[in-house]
Amino acid sequence: MAIKGIFIGIDKYADSRIRELTGARRDALALWSLFKDSIPQIDATLIDDNIATLANVRRTLESLLGQAADDDVVVITFSGHGSHNHRFAVYDSNLDDLDGTTMPMETLANLFRNSRAKAILCILDCCFSGGAPARVLENSPIPRDINSDLNSIAGQGRVLIAASNVNEPSYELPGHGHGILPKLSLMCSKLATV
Repeated sequence: MAIKGIFIGIDKYADSRIRELTGARRDALALWSLFKDSIPQIDATLIDDNIATLANVRRTLESLLGQAADDDVVVITFSGHGSHNHRFAVYDSNLDDLDGTTMPMETLANLFRNSRAKAILCILDCCFSGGAPARVLENSPIPRDINSDLNSIAGQGRVLIAASNVNEPSYELPGHGHGILPKLSLMCSKLATV
């Protein structure tokens, strides 16, 4: 059995029109550190800011989930901007071509469905829609149907923790340098060690 993970956090984007975040990179680093400290045998990769291009994120996810064996455990975290139409913004996302430069939730759902991994834990800290202070791309199209491909990920050995519902924003905590979901996770892990 192997335990592998990818921890993605993006604060800064190549397109200067995409609002920078203050805690997404720190959230990914904190979760990466938490898993590395708690599970020393985990093969964990941290992908942040300019390393988190669409090609690199897609290639890493395809490799991680596609090569997983029947007894492997996979951990995936993403902290950054999400769009109204259920896509992840990556470092090289471009507001003029969101469909061509963001990763659709459907892609992640397909990778989940096709993976042989025994268990997959996915922690998503981004918006699927929302307001100005949230982690959402404001100029992204708003779908008529708010159903998400998240439901298609469900199954035995599949755990999804999302910071918000399919039609809700995900927020950063001003002055704390983290999103709300990772901050709560880190607080709970500290309580568990007391």
